[in-house]
Amino acid sequence: MALSTYAELKTSIANWLNRSDLTSEIADDFIKLVEAEYNSKFRIRKMLTSDSSFSIATELVALPTGFLQVRDFYIVQGVVKKPLIYTTPSQMDSTYASSTSGTPQRYTILGDNFRFAATPDTTYTATINYYKAIDALSDSATTNYILTNHPGIYLYGSLYHAANFLGGIEPSKLQNWSQLYATSMERLERNDKEDTWSGSPLQQRSDVTIAAPFQSKNVAILTNNS
Repeated sequence: MALSTYAELKTSIANWLNRSDLTSEIADDFIKLVEAEYNSKFRIRKMLTSDSSFSIATELVALPTGFLQVRDFYIVQGVVKKPLIYTTPSQMDSTYASSTSGTPQRYTILGDNFRFAATPDTTYTATINYYKAIDALSDSATTNYILTNHPGIYLYGSLYHAANFLGGIEPSKLQNWSQLYATSMERLERNDKEDTWSGSPLQQRSDVTIAAPFQSKNVAILTNNS
């Protein structure tokens, strides 16, 4: 059975389970649970998205659709890039509660919004590089990066969740699906790391560590034998 489309995936899951009465559960529960898990776990290159025209005009600005995590965030003024520094909500409240307006320097996340300080005194254009959730499968979005390149994540993850839903599945089969699911997830992460660093030059590593910061002209050398 091919596993290149949403319809083929649902058919394959039903065939593996030998059940024809779980159509809604497969689509609405098992597959959705897998998608929630990999979006929570993965931070891979294919999830990186860049928006170079992100507008900051008010203290609160909605998060981008599918937002998961900031990678890089800065305001662009001419040729100057001014990084926005993350601050926790409590720090923002205690430090910037009475902040005057001006160029935002810091941000935090409140619910589905960014909060900026200082409060913008005009509209600023920022660049945000962030991790975005991989598009969910549906009847109109029939494939995505995970299904195309790592279909085992969808198949074995859905079978694992189905087994927990149904009960009565042989423990050996449940364990096998769980292991295959975990292996598929690990393989994706490993492949992503290999692709990310495959072009990096080899660097010689040393067992010697130079203490920092330097307090004088004397350099302290720490070795494994010290």
